[in-house]
Amino acid sequence: MKTITLPRIFEPFYCSGLIRIGKDHDGGYLVNKEDISKSKSLLSFGINDDWSFEEQFLGINNCPLYGYDNSVNDDMLKGKNLQEAHQKFFQGTKHHISKNVGKYNTINEISFKDTLENKGSDIFLKCDIEGSEYDILDDIISNTKLFSAIVMEFHEINNFAKFNELTHFISKIDQKLVHIHINNYTYLDIGKGQSYVPSVIELTFTSSPNISYKRNIKLPNVLDMPNCPERDDFAIVF
Repeated sequence: MKTITLPRIFEPFYCSGLIRIGKDHDGGYLVNKEDISKSKSLLSFGINDDWSFEEQFLGINNCPLYGYDNSVNDDMLKGKNLQEAHQKFFQGTKHHISKNVGKYNTINEISFKDTLENKGSDIFLKCDIEGSEYDILDDIISNTKLFSAIVMEFHEINNFAKFNELTHFISKIDQKLVHIHINNYTYLDIGKGQSYVPSVIELTFTSSPNISYKRNIKLPNVLDMPNCPERDDFAIVF
């Protein structure tokens, strides 16, 4: 197993309620079950062809779902033979809105601010929008108290500017980081097989109190799975 060393700002708190939600390998995340149970809605940015996270989440707490993704359309669903499954899942209080999330309202985008309208508080936020997350980080920070939890995938963190934006976000968000996992699909080998830099990382934050500080939490967690099953997961040290 390869090892990646990260700054201590990425060191998570211990959380007694971590469970894995979503399909095996790519598409699943570790989250705090207490956050799921207390959530009044699930706000999901980035659906694509996999709503296993949303389906399993609602199996625990059948709250309203608002999923945003402009890439999900009839042609895409038909090409992947997912039309029937999509229609069966997204009905009633499970909404799919065919827009991406950004800073402003356009033909293909809805502003982050508008996604929060009439949602109240205790919103569980899941975000995997392929690099566009940096456009809404300040908005998330400003509205942190509305969220029961936040699970996000951050892209291009091998870029110095993006890495700085990420560490700023961690330092400012009014929630506790309780899990970190490196996506093993893409990374940089900067030391001839001895030193690596991640490109994509998954972070989970909680607003619940079932956390404590413990040194040397072993990562990956026993519940983690490598995104790419043909490659080893990354160990993380700080």
